[in-house]
Amino acid sequence: RNNIKHPCLVTLGSENKRASAVAAQAVAAIAAIELPHGEWQDLIGNLLDFVQRENVNLRIATLQSIGYICEVVPPEVLATRSNEILTAVVQGARKEETSPEVQAAAIQALYNSLEFIRDNFEREGERNYIMQVVCEATQSSNVVVQIGAFECLVRIMQLYYDKMALYMERALFGLTVLGMQNPEEKVALQAVEFWSTVCEEEAELAIEAAEAAEYQETPAVESR
Repeated sequence: RNNIKHPCLVTLGSENKRASAVAAQAVAAIAAIELPHGEWQDLIGNLLDFVQRENVNLRIATLQSIGYICEVVPPEVLATRSNEILTAVVQGARKEETSPEVQAAAIQALYNSLEFIRDNFEREGERNYIMQVVCEATQSSNVVVQIGAFECLVRIMQLYYDKMALYMERALFGLTVLGMQNPEEKVALQAVEFWSTVCEEEAELAIEAAEAAEYQETPAVESR
């Protein structure tokens, strides 16, 4: 197995982007099997080290792999490294990142890990920072980053709508209105999708409120 795993890790840094992208999938596929059984213990440490390297292709593929791993490996398996993983992903997604390709990969990894970081979203300070990074990414000059950032906002609204009232008031309304006016169609469509998601969430809350009223109960979550 080591004879398979080692070449996969090495190929993450390949100059051939197709090869490195497939290697990222292979690493995650093996991790999905081995990590829950306590095997490949040094994988996460290696990936976190790779993210800090200067090799841009390596950083991109590593972030892709981390995103896939967060999607397929149970959160409790990665619990001891979750904060480090989130830090690595968010660091790559920041507006200060000099490589648009790295930033785009980090935004996609963040999207894939949004359910994985549920505990972090419960903590206001960490939630504020994540939201700041995503909101700033919607204003990137790189279209791929913009699209990924709006996709993150849509997914965040689906997962954490009950925590979004303050952000709606302070930033999200203005950002999404600007997004809908964006000349790039894919950006505008994601901004529209944001409000479609809001409507779906509010419709669900209205149904729950009506059902609660019927039984003279208070709904678990109320519309703001």
